[in-house]
Amino acid sequence: MWTTTEFIVFQKNIFSILMPIIIVAGTLGSILNIIVFSISKKLRSSPCSLYFIFASIGYIIYLNIVALLRYVQISFNIDPSVQWSWFCKLRYYAIGFLLMLPRSYMLLAAIDRYLMSKSGQHRFSSYRVALKMILLTFFFWMIMCVHLIIYFDIQISSNGTNRICMNSPGSYSTFLSFYSLLINGLSMPLLMTIFGLLTLRNTQQHRNQIHNTMTLILRRRKKQEWLILRMLLIQIIVNVILSLPVTIYLFYAGLTQYYKKSMFRIFMENYVYNMFTLLQYINAAASFYVYSLTSRTFRKELYCLIVYYSSKLKQYMIDRPAALLTRSSHNITP
Repeated sequence: MWTTTEFIVFQKNIFSILMPIIIVAGTLGSILNIIVFSISKKLRSSPCSLYFIFASIGYIIYLNIVALLRYVQISFNIDPSVQWSWFCKLRYYAIGFLLMLPRSYMLLAAIDRYLMSKSGQHRFSSYRVALKMILLTFFFWMIMCVHLIIYFDIQISSNGTNRICMNSPGSYSTFLSFYSLLINGLSMPLLMTIFGLLTLRNTQQHRNQIHNTMTLILRRRKKQEWLILRMLLIQIIVNVILSLPVTIYLFYAGLTQYYKKSMFRIFMENYVYNMFTLLQYINAAASFYVYSLTSRTFRKELYCLIVYYSSKLKQYMIDRPAALLTRSSHNITP
């Protein structure tokens, strides 16, 4: 069996290899998501595209703040949060806020598709409603996560030698365990699954009726709505799968928080949790690649945008030397 040192070295190597790939690939993928959903006429026709855009923005910030700090801490043993109290508080506030924000936008997208699939509820699926919900969700989580600023600070470890950025012990620790389980662990995957299944049921119920009675234009629109729904449902499945290990761990931690544990068991629990957080980072980086692999329309729109802007860039590179030459000739003309 490995020693604790060997476990730490293995974890450090895994983070050193995977984290830069996750951060770079996730950031580039989210930027491409924003471009495609902002410019593509087919995909931006749905209010759901706004939720995808803002979720991608949230994932970019999450990867380049939360994931990057974690990478630096584990790979290089650099942790500013044990040096400055304000940094410790802001770091955990950012973790709580930036973890929930993009996931909430994906949940709102699932609710939007559910309302769209339900007869008589189409008025709630609009750009105006989407923008309001995006802002309300942003401020909701800003307020909900304030407790992390209040109760997280630099603590002295049980051996009295190490400084650790962690939550205050006592009743808040109990609250945080259940908060993490219910809010971070169970609520988002569960609600996404519920609304996804309800939407799928409504869509299947109305599909034959729609096919027989709808005009050609409305059929095309519904087809686009179905494509958006399909992308969302697959993203929800990926989100639930990648969130499940952390949810199980949080459930276990809540059940065993009052057990007396050996130092090695505590070490292994923290070690397993750290490895599970890799799945959260992968989840934040995965959306573009999920859409690309599962949606032909998304791939086609991405390809068209790449071809269009590549030709624009190529034409600019051809025209620029000619323009500079013309300008130079004008400057030397007496």
